[in-house]
Amino acid sequence: MKSAFETSWKMHMDKFHKISDKRNVYEVTSGPENGSYVIVEGPISYADMDKKMPTAKDHGLDLEKNFSPKLEPGSQNFIAQWRDTLSYNADAVADKFLLTVTVVKDGKMQEYLTELRKSILTLGKIDSKVSITTLVKQFAGSSPTIMSIRNLKDGFQELDADYFKTPPTAFKDAYIKDYGQAAWDNRVKLLVDDVVSREQHFEIRRADLSSPK
Repeated sequence: MKSAFETSWKMHMDKFHKISDKRNVYEVTSGPENGSYVIVEGPISYADMDKKMPTAKDHGLDLEKNFSPKLEPGSQNFIAQWRDTLSYNADAVADKFLLTVTVVKDGKMQEYLTELRKSILTLGKIDSKVSITTLVKQFAGSSPTIMSIRNLKDGFQELDADYFKTPPTAFKDAYIKDYGQAAWDNRVKLLVDDVVSREQHFEIRRADLSSPK
């Protein structure tokens, strides 16, 4: 029901999300979720969630009638918080993305986030040209989850190993210079031992399904 979904969504968006309360839509183009859509609202504050939109009733009815029937069971909603200190060159404008979803072992989240911060600082030390946006899933319970988004402003070609002409050991060398060999060895171990699962997929921004900028 891909075409039927897109047609219904465009009508819904034009009616409720064209001027305000905007949405960005992304399509997953690889992996088990290939062909699914990610609809992003925000950024908003928790206080914004207390506000009731004047079109809330009509909006809900429209979703119920024209949107929800076209979704597979298992579709989910969640809140994610942007972490600026765990992001790098996050203002890069891109239409293609590599998304990494990491579920961290319960009780290990702070240790993992501390290591991610070191990664971001090290990228700055080597003047890396990559762009990364990091989000942390809120109210995740015993499944703390991190979403790391590579913003591929030059397209998927950025993923070629030699695209940015950075020496292959530049990151490791800079990390060890600042934190030491023992910290590097611990990092290699931590990035495996503290993880329950890690999945990756490509996404593209669907401007034709998103609110006007």
